[in-house]
Amino acid sequence: MRLAPLCCYATDPDTRPDCTLTPVVAFGATRLCASCAARRSTMGKGQRPRPLETPALDVLTWLAAAEHDLRAARHALHAAARRARQRGHSWQVIGDQLGISRQAAQQRFGQDCNQDLLDGLEPWGVLRTQYP
Repeated sequence: MRLAPLCCYATDPDTRPDCTLTPVVAFGATRLCASCAARRSTMGKGQRPRPLETPALDVLTWLAAAEHDLRAARHALHAAARRARQRGHSWQVIGDQLGISRQAAQQRFGQDCNQDLLDGLEPWGVLRTQYP
């Protein structure tokens, strides 16, 4: 799911609770909403602001897109672990790569892995349309 660009502080609600998500100006590659642009200190000083025309983003649309991306990433992670095993890599090597123990890797990605997180996804991570 592709969303419009976000303000660079959109993913930091603790630091910028008043961020409106939708960037209206860019300083180089940094995009800011009106609220964050007003609060900036030295970011972009010396650079001319570039006005942006970005469609407004609804926070619930962003939430749904983030959940979709999370499910797709989980599916990709499980698929990569299965492929690594198919190519002969040990649970120890897989665990080391992920920063977890051999046992944790085997429990997480082994034969009894939780199929619930894969339900509703095609092999390439796209949500299947559910009809009642």
